[in-house]
Amino acid sequence: MKYVGIVLLCLLGLLVVLIAIAALKAVKIKAKPNTNTPAINPTKQEADDYAAKLSEMIKVPTISLRGNTDLSQFYKLHEVMRKNFPNVFEKMECTEIEGNLLLRLPGKDPKRNGILLMGHQDVVTADEPTWEKDPFSGEISGGNIHGRGAMDCKSTVFSEFQALEELIAEGFEPPCDVYLATAVDEEISGGGAPMLVDYLKSNGVHLDVAMDEGGAILKGQLPTMDGWCAAIGILEKGYIDVKIKAKGKGGHSSTPPKNTPLTRLSKFVADIENDQPFKAEISAPVYAMLDQAAPYLGFPLRMVLGNMWLFKGLLTKVLPVVSPMCNAFVKTTFACTMAGGSQTPNVVPTEAYVVCNLRPSPHQNAEASLAVLQKYADKYDLELEVIHARSASNCVDYNGEEFGYLKKCLNECYPDAGVIPYLMTGGTDCRHYEAVADNCLRFCPIKMSNEQLAAMHAANESIGVDEVAHCVKFYKHYIKNHK
Repeated sequence: MKYVGIVLLCLLGLLVVLIAIAALKAVKIKAKPNTNTPAINPTKQEADDYAAKLSEMIKVPTISLRGNTDLSQFYKLHEVMRKNFPNVFEKMECTEIEGNLLLRLPGKDPKRNGILLMGHQDVVTADEPTWEKDPFSGEISGGNIHGRGAMDCKSTVFSEFQALEELIAEGFEPPCDVYLATAVDEEISGGGAPMLVDYLKSNGVHLDVAMDEGGAILKGQLPTMDGWCAAIGILEKGYIDVKIKAKGKGGHSSTPPKNTPLTRLSKFVADIENDQPFKAEISAPVYAMLDQAAPYLGFPLRMVLGNMWLFKGLLTKVLPVVSPMCNAFVKTTFACTMAGGSQTPNVVPTEAYVVCNLRPSPHQNAEASLAVLQKYADKYDLELEVIHARSASNCVDYNGEEFGYLKKCLNECYPDAGVIPYLMTGGTDCRHYEAVADNCLRFCPIKMSNEQLAAMHAANESIGVDEVAHCVKFYKHYIKNHK
């Protein structure tokens, strides 16, 4: 017993030492305020002019719907863009492929890899009854531009084109080719971006970087994070649509058999929901995200996330139950989104199905995630029909030159904002450009409130007039200083 007591005392002492080391590091890594003057300072007149131009783009209802091949609204948008960005369309080589646009400003050195800025022209529907403004009015009021696409992502497309419009007017000649790309069907995961990528490949184009929508500059992204933080998307989780089918003999609902197709499907879904069988792991990009976020957090959380060497195991167990977002960072997610069975209320179906959407994690790819589902499907005699499946995208080198340059520009233009890498749980067109680009960054340099973020694909979408103006100037700064 004497030795047990000594061992316990030693362990307690070691624990005290480890916590003391962690606390000391937490004090040392606390982010210091950046008091530098921002490198960009748009005027009120510029902000008003930009808002009016973006408003015109929002007024064109470029809604993408599966199966709809009518591009008339997109060509109307092109007319608006040609009017508002005359230098871009006169001086840049423009390629149009089924409404998708690719523009190139030749650089001084044709042997160098180019850079590409991108976004999408299409928007989702605006059928929600709770819109306070006409969703396609482009109304400018209360310091905001209102309407579908204001944030996602006509403000991005506008800002990129306006930045080049001004640079060309100023006589700017880039050291390498600068490209603008914008597709018509990102919201439905269409073939627009792949068409543009195929065109680039066929012309032997290789890019140092492609930058798309994704992360933004938000406030309070994590608990105890009071200030602004720019989250740069460095990869996307994968995507799976799978149909789970159950078959049976059917029959009359007044004398139902046991384990009908719908019963077995219900058990399958309940088991997945209860067991949460996908592997929890803090992958390298999530580790980097949490570690680099730590300096901007309050002390207790800063001590935990700033000492991942000590708390990683604990976090791996805790994060899945903290929130759906935290769970998505460390696990493949599973959601049932569609279902079907009998077409008549009093008939037991001979076949029923559910459609499930999964977002595979970097550490558990599409094949491995589907293997987990297959075990549960076998348990209830169900069939899996994979509709679409892809694993997570490649991860950008967040210690590399292009990420570092983007971070430098953010520090110069938004000195009040921290900068962290970010694992995207959703998808963008950017993943297609991995075929031609060494770095695919998902980020739009625009400040938005949590309320504006929540309005994405929902009612009352808007973006700030001043924030758009700063976004334009940021892109100018980024392009002009890219070496």
